[in-house]
Amino acid sequence: MYLCDVHTHSLVSPDSKAPLAAMAEAAVSAGLKELCVTDHCDLLGWDGRPAGAFDWAAAREQYRAARAAFDGRLILRLGLELGSAPFDPEAARAVLAGGGDELDFVLGSLHNWIGDEGNIDLYFSKFAGDEALCRKAMDNGLSRTWELVTRYPDCYDSLAHVSYPLRYIRRDGMDLPLSDYEEPLRAIFTEVAKTGHALEVNTSRGQDMADWPLLLRWFRECGGELVTVGSDAHGPQDAAKGVPEALGLIRAAGFEHITTFEKRKPVTHRL
Repeated sequence: MYLCDVHTHSLVSPDSKAPLAAMAEAAVSAGLKELCVTDHCDLLGWDGRPAGAFDWAAAREQYRAARAAFDGRLILRLGLELGSAPFDPEAARAVLAGGGDELDFVLGSLHNWIGDEGNIDLYFSKFAGDEALCRKAMDNGLSRTWELVTRYPDCYDSLAHVSYPLRYIRRDGMDLPLSDYEEPLRAIFTEVAKTGHALEVNTSRGQDMADWPLLLRWFRECGGELVTVGSDAHGPQDAAKGVPEALGLIRAAGFEHITTFEKRKPVTHRL
């Protein structure tokens, strides 16, 4: 089994204090063969205001140092988690151009409402007791995801945590059945598959595994072939959490390979 974690964060992300070297050391200790750092660049801030600057200089500096230090022990890749590309696709493309030839991998994610609720990060929404708001969040997230995969496919390589609103809906004691969203999810998965992109299995640091068997089945039935896996770790203590279990789920769903990326091109590894 090819152990890899291609959704991780370091101190270049605003919500992490971990040097990349510490993340790499934890990855080696966990038995990983490959690690990709995907620090945040969100085009909308937590408060809904336009953002989008990314410190490529800092990202490159620690990446080059860690790659040299761990040469022969760990394959290290430079990635980016690009949030809210549909909000400002030209800004998204400018950020990606800044990565140059060293950029290996782009996760396409949505953390914010777009065009509603002041564009705030979903983290700050209060879903308790409000099913209408829960459904509104899912509808907003899936419609913007559809926009990403159909209009801006150059702005992502793997579609990150596709059911992201459920993370905070459930945090607040609410839930929605995935079956209510089978039709839009299948449409998204069909587009991801036919354009040669990947779907991410995000373990949320080993805490979020229950939905993936169904999502993976739908993705495979829609023609999906490329799957990436990420812990979404923001510190060394969470590196690779849930990855072995996720690889088992991917294999059980009928996939024969796990995918990583180099220079934004997929590389498959037999499970």
